[in-house]
Amino acid sequence: SECLLPLRITSVAASSWLATFLCQPIMESHSDLVSWEAFTTRQRDRRFGPKSWLLFFIIAGIAMPAQGKVIKLDNKNFESKTQASRGEYSGYWVVSFCNKSPRCQKLEGIMNDLSNELKRTSKGLVFASVDIEDPTNADLLERFSVRESEAPTLIFIEQAHYAKYRSRTFSKKWVKNFAQSHGSGESFRPVPKPKDMIEEIIGPVLEYIAGFVFFWPVGFLMNQGLAEMPARILWFGVLYVTGKTFEETIWNKHCSKKKKKKKKKKKEMGDRKKKNTREQDDQHDDEKRMKKRNKKKK
Repeated sequence: SECLLPLRITSVAASSWLATFLCQPIMESHSDLVSWEAFTTRQRDRRFGPKSWLLFFIIAGIAMPAQGKVIKLDNKNFESKTQASRGEYSGYWVVSFCNKSPRCQKLEGIMNDLSNELKRTSKGLVFASVDIEDPTNADLLERFSVRESEAPTLIFIEQAHYAKYRSRTFSKKWVKNFAQSHGSGESFRPVPKPKDMIEEIIGPVLEYIAGFVFFWPVGFLMNQGLAEMPARILWFGVLYVTGKTFEETIWNKHCSKKKKKKKKKKKEMGDRKKKNTREQDDQHDDEKRMKKRNKKKK
């Protein structure tokens, strides 16, 4: 296809110039009919105008084949582009996990050819690749259970499910059939959800704290001569006693303070309600007295 590209460009240019030469009377919107002799003489004297250039670019854009491309994916943009775990439609993704081996380079060439070939015939197909040698993509390899020793690995993603290409023959015909058939014949699995930023940051911290609180003291007691089970029982007994003392001393005091505050608030609210009811009763009594006085005066 690359060798025929200059020939296509020249043919498109020639056809577009011929179309502008023939369609010039229509574009100029003459009121009367133009004779062929006057039209040809005017075309000789006239230069290639802006309308002709516009028509040239329109025909060139229609006639030139659409060039597809293989999208580079990594751990940062994988979920935002594919919407793999959410199931939202962003195309039917054919993703290869490759390194710099000859087999992977061959597969990348096949995917480049197929992205150009299937751009118009198979709408929605998107070809992409992931570099498995990049250490930042380790989470992607873990999510889709891809091993570096099995490279290249090809998967098809559709509606929050993915299927692996099980065959080890990466010919153009077989890869094309796998992409166009939407992974038919392969077993589909749900796409695992990616790790959150909070989980990535807090997870190691919690593991370190758990190891320091639970496992390090047990190891220390075992180094002092205790067996594993007695060391665990002793340490968990210490944790239980400290937890109970904390609950009885600090936690109960904190809860009692909260209860006292709530009681004070309830009393204040009750006093306010009583004051309001007294004021309302006083106003009501004053109104009755005023009515009685007015009746006596009359």
